[in-house]
Amino acid sequence: MLMNNRYFRKAYYAAKISDFPHVHVGCIAVYRGAIIGAGFNSNKTHPLQKYYNRYREEEGNDHFAPKLHAEIDCINSIRHLNIQFSKVQLYIYRIRSDRPHGMARPCPSCMAAIKDLGIRDIYYTTDDGYAYERLGGVAV
Repeated sequence: MLMNNRYFRKAYYAAKISDFPHVHVGCIAVYRGAIIGAGFNSNKTHPLQKYYNRYREEEGNDHFAPKLHAEIDCINSIRHLNIQFSKVQLYIYRIRSDRPHGMARPCPSCMAAIKDLGIRDIYYTTDDGYAYERLGGVAV
């Protein structure tokens, strides 16, 4: 799979919308070459985020309040579509003030949501570049 800088640029613009105080992450969904959904992390809560936070919460720990992650926001915008989710690609961008971008690999709760929907291809920024993972297969 080839990374597409145009899609990373769109994920960057989604991250710019974030109202979260310190971390700005954007995510876009691409299906057959077209952008079909977008999301960004937010101070708002969402039941879907709360549901998936069970994959990362410790008993009695309120640290992971259901603040909306970019991936969950994006997934929520497309999950009703009648498409082959195995052909959806997610592009995730984390803005950093001290370098061009930062690690944006999905957390365990977002990874569970991505897998549950059947999405297999994710691209994300890292502290020093970009990464691609094929879920359910071998990382490239």
